[in-house]
Amino acid sequence: MVQGNTRFWRVLMVMVAALALIASSCGSSSNGEESATDTSANTDAQESESDEEEAGGNTTDASIDLSDQEEDSAEAEEEDAMEEEEAPAEEEEEPAVEVAAPSGTLRYVEFSPVTTFNPAKAQAAQAAYLYPEYDTLTRQTASFDLEPGIATSWTSPDANTWVFTIGEGITFHDGEELNAQVVADNMNWHAATDGNPNAATWSGFDTATADGNEVTARFSTPQPQFALEMSMVMGMMVSPAAIAADTDLTRAPAGSGPWIWQADESEAGVTEVFTLFTDHRDPADQGVERVEVTAVPDNTARLNALLTGETDIMATIRDAQIDAALEGGNEILSVPNYFPQLHIFSREEGTVDGDLLSLLQIRQAVAYAIDREAYNAAIHDGKGDSLGGLYPGAFGQWHVPDLDNSFEYDPEKSKALLAEAGFPDGITLQSPIMPAIQPHVELVTQMLGAVGITIEQTQINNGELGPRNRAGEFGIAWGRELLYHPAATYRKWTAIDGPWNPFNLTDNQDLDDMMVAAAESNDVTTMQQMYGEVATELINRGVIIPLSHGSQNGAYRPGVTGVVLGLNMQAPMPYGVRVDG
Repeated sequence: MVQGNTRFWRVLMVMVAALALIASSCGSSSNGEESATDTSANTDAQESESDEEEAGGNTTDASIDLSDQEEDSAEAEEEDAMEEEEAPAEEEEEPAVEVAAPSGTLRYVEFSPVTTFNPAKAQAAQAAYLYPEYDTLTRQTASFDLEPGIATSWTSPDANTWVFTIGEGITFHDGEELNAQVVADNMNWHAATDGNPNAATWSGFDTATADGNEVTARFSTPQPQFALEMSMVMGMMVSPAAIAADTDLTRAPAGSGPWIWQADESEAGVTEVFTLFTDHRDPADQGVERVEVTAVPDNTARLNALLTGETDIMATIRDAQIDAALEGGNEILSVPNYFPQLHIFSREEGTVDGDLLSLLQIRQAVAYAIDREAYNAAIHDGKGDSLGGLYPGAFGQWHVPDLDNSFEYDPEKSKALLAEAGFPDGITLQSPIMPAIQPHVELVTQMLGAVGITIEQTQINNGELGPRNRAGEFGIAWGRELLYHPAATYRKWTAIDGPWNPFNLTDNQDLDDMMVAAAESNDVTTMQQMYGEVATELINRGVIIPLSHGSQNGAYRPGVTGVVLGLNMQAPMPYGVRVDG
């Protein structure tokens, strides 16, 4: 367990309470009537444990409120309030909250430089560079609830539909208006962008349309986590002028966020600089005048920057660095959703190393060669776990206890499987390595080498792992997922039309069908069972080989306030952060 100045386990308990009730397409009112899921207001996630979910709209994410709601929408609540004519006038008009003026510079250190400022081409891992420039439809709070962003409220009238109400008076940095039509166009643009690393979010997406200040997103299959994903890179809105001109956004961002990227002050591959956007929709987002994000690939160097006061926020702290990072009163943020794995892409002949990895015995030999306890001790400093499933116990119902001891370390069995496959003298596979993941890959290489599986490492740059894996350059690779929902995990990594299925394999068609059936069941117990069956098959078939479970960590120095690290975030958000104590 993580000790010291953290809010890890307190936040975790809130997260577990809500995770226990996530359904792929469920939502109900407290009186049992079918209703839309409304996320215009947050309540206590712990109360949601007693809910009985029925067929209706989607739940919204891995941690937002799922408790009973008496009304279908914020509009209904407003109507009730109007009926209370006896309410004093002074209660109807709340005084404006005074917001302190922005002050100082917020400095980040990230593990890799930004590869693109195009949110439809960017990985969530690079969000620290995009958050200052862009705004999102929804926002995550410190307790993983959702709160308004560009959208003031959102509902799910049925399992395949989301409706977002867009705020008024919002402008982009280039002066263009941000309205419902622009949001609908952005959704359609994200979904249609070739090579989108977050294509799983748009799986089954039909279209988005605007009507007044409302945007309706329709899908062919249920998307329970869509509102949550709209708080991430996938929910970032781009200026309509840039989209219309087909602007290359690689180093020419076009957002509406609290700060504006400064080309003259930025140095590609080193530091990106952002300064205040005076017309931003919410001054409370702007705790600082300036944001600087610097790429520091070396894990130790990033830690030293924090300890010496050269940075305010350190992104991507290894579990083994947590104790050292706490020195000097620094604070740690930890989210227990870090899932390292080996992913085997080439499961058919004719793909990279497919002559070997197409054999089930080879894939299972890889699994038996992994010592998860040793991996947890070396990489996570013993602060994670060595369980063999996809989701850890922290995720309540998505955790499959029967998988905890699956493919336990057995090097002799691994060698026997290699011999059974016809390779008693071992095999050689190609796999990528980059500075940020070097300790992980080196350890796995050592474990596999001990049973006769030689890994020839291809050195790549930080930030290239995802793009080059999705391009089909490797048959097996280390990867990590920041877990938040089984539907998202599956669609990203293994679905037939998923971005991490570079060879368009169809060997898991039956699992695709099962995931759709689970999402359409509108029954929590059925989904738990079917998601568990899919997870079991992915592991038994040697598609995903768990290495352990750990935490996604960040740290910030004393005097920095308002720091939030959400689900599927590699770095904390800059919104509302202050550096002046």
